Amino acid sequence: MSKRPLTKPKRSPPLEIVLAPISLDPRRPIGGGEPHVQQDQPITWLHVHDCLELGYCFSGSGVFMVGEKILPFRAGDVSIINHTEPHLARSAPGTASQWTWIYLDPLRLMPAGMEMAMLDPTPLAGPSFGNLKHESDHPALSRVVLRMIEELRGRPRGFEAVLRSLTVELMTLLHRITPASDVQTAPGYDRLAPAMQYLAQRYTDPIDIALLAKRCHLSDPHFRRLFHRSIGRGPREYWHDLRMRMAASLLKTTTRSVLTISQDVGFDTLSSFNRVFRATFGTNPRAWRRG
Repeated sequence: MSKRPLTKPKRSPPLEIVLAPISLDPRRPIGGGEPHVQQDQPITWLHVHDCLELGYCFSGSGVFMVGEKILPFRAGDVSIINHTEPHLARSAPGTASQWTWIYLDPLRLMPAGMEMAMLDPTPLAGPSFGNLKHESDHPALSRVVLRMIEELRGRPRGFEAVLRSLTVELMTLLHRITPASDVQTAPGYDRLAPAMQYLAQRYTDPIDIALLAKRCHLSDPHFRRLFHRSIGRGPREYWHDLRMRMAASLLKTTTRSVLTISQDVGFDTLSSFNRVFRATFGTNPRAWRRG
């Protein structure tokens, strides 16, 4: 009796990454500032720019996928994404969010002779780097980005000099609030990419750890150990946190009922949603919305 040849399991196709170069004026390498409406199309591809991208969320909520990171966003968030990290945002299902993007090359924007290390956006990336900073935690950073948007939109006399000054302040603040530990690559993080991509697209579904492990071509125990070592918590805790942060954003930025939001983030019953929400935030959804 002949044995069938062993075949390797098919790998899940990675998200397509598209290079989206930004045409910046070489004499003034900063642009953008226009309002942008972010829709709720599913994340099926990512793009990467050839410059630093800043964003400010004026309203709405949703999820940002930056590399393998899944980052729920809400109004008042500043996004910082450099030229090394593929990314895409999706507003919460059935909603749209209002953003403004700024594109710049800090190193080329400033005159020669300045401290280049402080202007370099390259270190502002990695699995532990927080690409989203909320205005309540980083008011100075938020004010700088809003000033940059104001200058780009109005273009008053001398706005180029103001933008250069604001860029120095921006980059100084970013390097000041970014510990060196936040830009180091966690061991094995890239091996979890298929699981992280799946969670970004299907976080409302019940979690299936065996399926996630299979997508990463790892055994269940190895997957759990690697996930905890790289992410800092287990896959089930990460999934719960993702759904709860998404629900918290929806409560603050929409008028949807608590029941509808519980269904939007994948809960079968309101009672189970309320229980998990209270365990996560220490209060019930209605009190969170009023606070």
